[in-house]
Amino acid sequence: MFKKGVLRELFDGLFGKSWPMWVGGILLALLNILLFVIKYPWGGSGGYISIGQNLFQSLGATNIGTKIPINLHTVALLNIFIVLGAFISSLFSKEFSIKVAPIGELVKGLIGGALMGIGATVGIGCTIGGFFSGVPALSGGALFLSLGFMLGTIVALKYLLWEMEALPKISMGKSCTLLPGTGKKTSWQRWLGWILIAVILFIFSNYTGKGTALSKILGWHVFLGLIFGIILQRSRYCIVRAFREPFMTGESSAPVAIIISILVVLIGFTVLKYFGVGNAGETAVRAIEMKSVYANFWLRALLGGFIFGLGMTLAGG
Repeated sequence: MFKKGVLRELFDGLFGKSWPMWVGGILLALLNILLFVIKYPWGGSGGYISIGQNLFQSLGATNIGTKIPINLHTVALLNIFIVLGAFISSLFSKEFSIKVAPIGELVKGLIGGALMGIGATVGIGCTIGGFFSGVPALSGGALFLSLGFMLGTIVALKYLLWEMEALPKISMGKSCTLLPGTGKKTSWQRWLGWILIAVILFIFSNYTGKGTALSKILGWHVFLGLIFGIILQRSRYCIVRAFREPFMTGESSAPVAIIISILVVLIGFTVLKYFGVGNAGETAVRAIEMKSVYANFWLRALLGGFIFGLGMTLAGG
């Protein structure tokens, strides 16, 4: 009989089934600590703001803020390559497909996404930068942002439960799935995944090969974005679930995974902030201490978190 090689067994083990969420949480926590050392802890909303600003500027709107191109913005690059990493992971696991939800779900996703964008801007943070990085950084604003997430989640869940009883047809209707990974002709998915891996490694090499400090930082955000995306896709790591499940299903797997990862990040951030990075001078150490500590205490964070919590629960993630 044909015997699989060690590398093939490892590949099948990584992409043959989902990972426990707590495993993904620990890996993401360690990567977040690494990002702290490279430049700045993990964040998300700032990158999407940059992408949006660049998009609108390309359409002629010149009064909306940034002049930093996407290819020079660390968080924007990280966001893009996280999505690509998750895409590659879904290709390797043959789970990729294009799923078109019923029109009601699409509308709720659009409204929820808009609320998340508004909430992240008002509260100066999202579930990543404001919670996953902000809480371990001991930011007072992050605590109020998290409280806002919880309150928004509760209100949105009450609406969804009412909708299920009073307006059940909103979430019903036609849906379709394109390019499913369960058919016979699915080998293209893994081939495409390997091609994308090669392209991303080339981009990483191109950035780091320039030799400047900024290009090396940008290159590592490209590479770590790939790893972040793979971990997120395989472990189904979702902070929204941690806020939603205690009130909706009573399950504890997601909250426990989040708590474990927050504790790991807290230990790492505390050590880095206490000792500084590379025995920097007093001014630099002060800057390190203030990483992921935002000027959103208290009402601004609470309001922004509430709006974001409404949106993330309505959108479903």
